[in-house]
Amino acid sequence: MILFFALLISYLFGTIPSGFILGKLIKKIDIREHGSKNIGATNVLRTLGVIPGIISLIFDFFKGFFAVEIGRLLLAQSCEHTILGFNPCLDYTNPQTYQIAIVAIGLVAIIGHIYPVFLRFKGGKGMATGAGVLINLLPIPSLIALGVFLLIAALFRYISLASLFAVLTFWIVEIIRNIPDFQEIPLLVLTTFTAALIIYRHKENISRLRKGEESKVSFRKKK
Repeated sequence: MILFFALLISYLFGTIPSGFILGKLIKKIDIREHGSKNIGATNVLRTLGVIPGIISLIFDFFKGFFAVEIGRLLLAQSCEHTILGFNPCLDYTNPQTYQIAIVAIGLVAIIGHIYPVFLRFKGGKGMATGAGVLINLLPIPSLIALGVFLLIAALFRYISLASLFAVLTFWIVEIIRNIPDFQEIPLLVLTTFTAALIIYRHKENISRLRKGEESKVSFRKKK
């Protein structure tokens, strides 16, 4: 039961569409009808400007981060009551059980951002929310991936390319960290699934990159 509530809260956190809300507040537009038609921070930056883009990025990052934190707090609660003699709570003091539960909570937050029920399951690409989840759970690989992201973005000014390099870097670093014992299988599964999901959501960007049609990011202030 505790895990169910944690998953539900995590998903609802993930569904909060900061880009959509900013579009309505700032320009009274549906951002899904502009630019790349995505509610993520990159399209907010291109459509609304630098400051709204940064706000969207920060909000999406922290909704992933705090979804995991809230889940962690809920899992720490003791479950002393039984239902018909059955204890509905798993033993989260078991490291493997806890790791599986916290990974599920983080993954659900990312899925909530990508497939928000309130926007007919058409959301963002999961990069910022995924970063919030992963930096909470795996800070060292996340910081390495962030460094790669910033480097690629600075050199080429393609946010999509930087995102793809970052998720692949994260995945490779996490595999290396698990060799040879592979004691963090749930976290490795999270890394693999998140990387695959984000790459899938960037399939149109990959196509445009191959054709040389992908738009570069501009940090000029919108008028």
